[in-house]
Amino acid sequence: MQQGETRAPASSDAEYLAPGTVVASRYTVASVVGEGATGIVYVATDGETGARVALKVIHRSLCFDPHFSRRFTREASILKQLEGNHIVRLLDVTEDDGLPVLVLEYVEGLSLEATLRKHRPTIEEAVEITLQICAALGAAHAGGFVHRDLKPGNVIIQGELGTGRQPTHGGSAPTSGAAPPNPPPMVWVVDFGLGKALHRDPSGTSLTERNMILGTPEYMSPEQVRGDELDHRCDIYAAGVLLFEMLTGRAPFAGKTPIAAMTAHLTEPVPSPRASSPDRDIPPTLEAVVHRALAKNPDERYETARAFAEALSAARDEHHVIAPAAVDDADALATGDTELELRTAVAKAVALEQKASTTKAAAERPGQPVRWPWILVAVVLAAVAIAVGAMAGAR
Repeated sequence: MQQGETRAPASSDAEYLAPGTVVASRYTVASVVGEGATGIVYVATDGETGARVALKVIHRSLCFDPHFSRRFTREASILKQLEGNHIVRLLDVTEDDGLPVLVLEYVEGLSLEATLRKHRPTIEEAVEITLQICAALGAAHAGGFVHRDLKPGNVIIQGELGTGRQPTHGGSAPTSGAAPPNPPPMVWVVDFGLGKALHRDPSGTSLTERNMILGTPEYMSPEQVRGDELDHRCDIYAAGVLLFEMLTGRAPFAGKTPIAAMTAHLTEPVPSPRASSPDRDIPPTLEAVVHRALAKNPDERYETARAFAEALSAARDEHHVIAPAAVDDADALATGDTELELRTAVAKAVALEQKASTTKAAAERPGQPVRWPWILVAVVLAAVAIAVGAMAGAR
């Protein structure tokens, strides 16, 4: 569900609140801004504070359906306990004419789904958006919850793309006196209707859905497809899918039917972002980070959203320094769970390349003895030592 994107009602079958309707004797409806499986979202004005808020009202046809009403109650229970700079706050829980209503912080922006239809993010923007998604996931996971339905429609972009941080490689320096770039857009993760408590049930109802497959096929982890018990690593997988889609313009696994897309998550190898988008200079280190986030075995993914973010940040900050030839094993550079480990590996690779260049130049000077065979042996041994160290430090 998305906020900040005013539009006409999508279906004549649903009952919509007319502009000017006062909900719970307090909130005056302005317009519809989104609609999902369980309810409709309106922008409204709080009569007590004058602030704009978002009202999420359950569909009347689903009000007495235990499954959907439980999802609505679950979202309220989760949001009451979550705090994070990238998670929309729950302000109030009320009802109107027998319909449950969630009163949420209003975020003016477009969903990532709508954004991708208009503009493919740059590499820098894709990384920045993913970093903020990781921050939201980290807050949810620390609070003991898994989202389980992370997809472009559940990510809100507040601000314009193309106005924030720009790549520093391959471009000219900004002209003197040029206006500084605007800050990067703010990213919000919304709709915890399929969220799951990792260790407890906050709503007091049974939320165990055995033999049920929950989620959106293109963004489901392999363990979701199988109906296995889930933990926070299914969200890391979904964030990796979003990053792949932003980098390449398409999801890594798709199909003509939902079943085909779900089967692809289980059986098909992860496509190469570089090969999928040859028009872009996607660095091998960034591709390696994507591949680890999309590992089919959750034990082979990043252990936490923070570890994913740190490796992603390091890949972004270092890729403009390293020539592709200096990174013989990009996967090894992505095995570190912290930014420090990845930066250390990168620095060693750069130093190795510089040392090789220096010794080659010295060996070619006139009048100097040729010692390149011994230098080559030393370089190879150093490379092997780095590779072994990287693998030994992988977690």
